[in-house]
Amino acid sequence: MKLFHSAGRQKKTGTDMTKGSPFRLIMAFALPLFIGNIFQQFYNVVDSVVVGRFVGSQALAAVGCSGTPFGFFMTLIQGFTAAASVLISQAYGAGNEENQRRAYGTSAVIILTAGILLTAIGISIARPLLILLKTPENILDQAVIYLRTVCTGILATCLYNMMASCLRAVGNSMIPLYALILTSLLNVLLDLVFVIAFGMGVFGVALATVLAQLISGVFCFFYAVGRFPQFAPGNLLTGFHRQTASEVFRIGIPSSMQSSIVSISAMCMQRAVNSHGSVVTAAYTVGNRTEQLFFCLSFAIGLAVGTFSGQNAGAGRYDRVERGHKAGFVISTVYTALTAAVLIPCAPWFFRIFTTDAEVISIAVPFCRITAAFAPVLGMVFIYQNLLRSCSDIAPTVWMSITEVLSRAVLPFVFSALWGYTGIWWATPVGWTASAIIGYLRFRSGKWKEKSRRTQERLERA
Repeated sequence: MKLFHSAGRQKKTGTDMTKGSPFRLIMAFALPLFIGNIFQQFYNVVDSVVVGRFVGSQALAAVGCSGTPFGFFMTLIQGFTAAASVLISQAYGAGNEENQRRAYGTSAVIILTAGILLTAIGISIARPLLILLKTPENILDQAVIYLRTVCTGILATCLYNMMASCLRAVGNSMIPLYALILTSLLNVLLDLVFVIAFGMGVFGVALATVLAQLISGVFCFFYAVGRFPQFAPGNLLTGFHRQTASEVFRIGIPSSMQSSIVSISAMCMQRAVNSHGSVVTAAYTVGNRTEQLFFCLSFAIGLAVGTFSGQNAGAGRYDRVERGHKAGFVISTVYTALTAAVLIPCAPWFFRIFTTDAEVISIAVPFCRITAAFAPVLGMVFIYQNLLRSCSDIAPTVWMSITEVLSRAVLPFVFSALWGYTGIWWATPVGWTASAIIGYLRFRSGKWKEKSRRTQERLERA
């Protein structure tokens, strides 16, 4: 089978979102993303279920508190994968294959270089960072093992995120989905083998995650280079372009800052949780895993609206961007309202999947119910962040993140002092609400249209 096509031919296996019903296009694009996100969450959920059921609540807490700092490392990369997606989707919408090649090659060099540096940093500072987060002493050693192991797989995660972003930018959300289904099932199998059969504990679930992520990245890479000439391997060496690099940094650095400061706020919240002991940490882990699983479609809708907006902004169809916003708003609101209706009464039953510890479950229930009630607000945050970013209007998305940082970095300690660990659960919804208001006001101002026009003009002059 011939995998590498010449740059002169382009096989159209993406989706042109500049034509057709915004509602149908967003739904069709979001559903595979939703299913993919469900399977992606299995990485975390299965890890938690396996260690919670077969190792114990302390191991469950160790995996949970290690995931937050690892998420911070990955946010430093995700801004650049988001930049690649923005530039490729706009170039795809404009029908400019040369700019697609430049965006791909330039972004890949930047992302892989950053991945190598973060791997070394993550492994070296794992223990000091976990101590800084007040990780309880009885789970510290297990948490260090988990964090160092998943950090060795940062490059594998970079490969998957990069290739999945490139494919989604040209409207192909099915291949990242297939990759996630395949590797999520593999992750489940490896978790069970490493933990139950070999008794490898938290190291086993971390190793399973790394191997599964590597396979998904390789799968997406070979598909992309075989179907899209603009993603050919040669462009990794010849596609680097100085002007494009400046655009990647212009979009990627604020986006990484946006994601990383949100992640820092999550670490602050984790620190507040950890200070109440390993039982509360385990409860927070259970609540977080359940919340992330149920909010997958909200995240997928935000990505779909972002891709739709990027392609139409690249084509100068700002009227369709506004129509896409309305469609995304309706879909997200209906879904999140249904999610809240299920989670609020049924949370205890879901938690029993992870653990049989009655104390852990009783502490996790209020957390899940509070965040579920604010699920529609979180849906709006995802939509405005992706829409504005895809139209090259980056600064407001940074301010959206700053509000989350201020609320999650400060309020958990204030509320905890007033109402105990239950007060911590209110910090996140406050941040979501403030962030959604900023995004809404910026969208209504219409300034994102001018930002998009300027980006297109700079790239055309390059």
